[in-house]
Amino acid sequence: MNAGRPLSSLLKEGIQNSFDEEVTEVSIQIGPDEIVIEDDAPQGFAHENLIYTVFLTDKEDAPTKRGRKGRGLKELISAMESASVETIGSTIHFDDRGRYAVDNGRRRGTRIVLRRRSSAEDVDAALRELSLIIPPKTISLRINQRRIKQPRLHLILWDCLLETVVIRSGVERILERPTRVELYHPRRGEPAHLFEMGIPVETLSVPWHVDVQQRLPLADHRESATDHYKMILKSLLLESLIGQWLDRRDLRAEWVDEVLGRQMISHRALEQYVARVFPRGALLGGAGRINDRARQLGGNVVDAGTMPRGVYAALVRVMEPAEEFVKRREREFNEKPVDPTPEQRKFALFVRWLGERLLGRKLDISFVRKEPTLDGLVEDASFDAGSGSLKLNVIGKVDFANPLSPTTLGILFHELAHNFVTEHDHRFIEHLQSLAGRAAALFAGMDAASIEGLFEGE
Repeated sequence: MNAGRPLSSLLKEGIQNSFDEEVTEVSIQIGPDEIVIEDDAPQGFAHENLIYTVFLTDKEDAPTKRGRKGRGLKELISAMESASVETIGSTIHFDDRGRYAVDNGRRRGTRIVLRRRSSAEDVDAALRELSLIIPPKTISLRINQRRIKQPRLHLILWDCLLETVVIRSGVERILERPTRVELYHPRRGEPAHLFEMGIPVETLSVPWHVDVQQRLPLADHRESATDHYKMILKSLLLESLIGQWLDRRDLRAEWVDEVLGRQMISHRALEQYVARVFPRGALLGGAGRINDRARQLGGNVVDAGTMPRGVYAALVRVMEPAEEFVKRREREFNEKPVDPTPEQRKFALFVRWLGERLLGRKLDISFVRKEPTLDGLVEDASFDAGSGSLKLNVIGKVDFANPLSPTTLGILFHELAHNFVTEHDHRFIEHLQSLAGRAAALFAGMDAASIEGLFEGE
């Protein structure tokens, strides 16, 4: 299972074991035939079977330890042609003779010698990958005699709630816990990577090296993180940095669109994103005709034609679509007050009487002229429940000469029902039915002369 893994991936198993100990120096020498990993840990292996028994460990598990408890070193050795592990007092050999131990005089640290023929390409790839390592400040790391230094720190995010891995009764379990996330500027020529406590795991499509200070949920062979985890991490970065650390150019990056498209961002962060990326009052564009009309009405339209569907779905939560803007502005701009005719004044008397009887309040009746909207719709009337203002459109379907026509009464009852409910839901229907029923009972108890007198102000 391990023979086909990249050399760098295997060697990271040995390095992270050293980093988990109380070491101050780790050195790695990589050649085409032999690789040596050595550290100055004050203690070695308590029992030699810890070196070769899979899943056996004498260390207490913690999510801040890189190793997976009893796997890494054995996987590394299994992929070699031969190997030896020199620890305090004993050297364990693995070669053609099998496995055997020889006493030694070592008093400190561990030295692992790995033998396997590697191509120049494999060696170069391993050197490139291992040079990405971000060693702890307390540890000196040398690879082929070259000191590996930490890259330049960009920012530290504290108390980030992320998934991690713990070992319970030999089984890996996923849980969430707060941890520290360190962001570094990649060294020259380095692609940004995801790190697990300084050990590179895989490239990550963000501008920085992201070093999570606890175990990551990894796929098999631990060469990549789960897709879900990476999305959670990216959304955390966006939420944490959008306030002051990301400018407009940063927010145009693909990884930001990816987070937006997955709907993994809060309303607050969305508003900050819009404020930084788009001009004030920007509108989400729609069809060409709508966009042109929105611009005529003073709107600042953002072309959404090339926008991923998920990004559009996220932005519409905090941005007004051009179509809605046009409808709203046309209602505002196309409404012109008009002086009522004598016939319309009589009609207003009837409506006021109807309001007092059905709503128990006095209504303010006015007449306006509202042109059809861009899609040809005419608003017949509008009612503001707060002020009791009813506006009647003189070019609508209201028949001012015949207030008792079914169409006219239907429009009036519809608007008066908004005295109770704004939305057109089941509650609105109940109020509309009640108003119509009460009005029918009211008219049934009046003779024709009494109804006619309403229009004369009697």
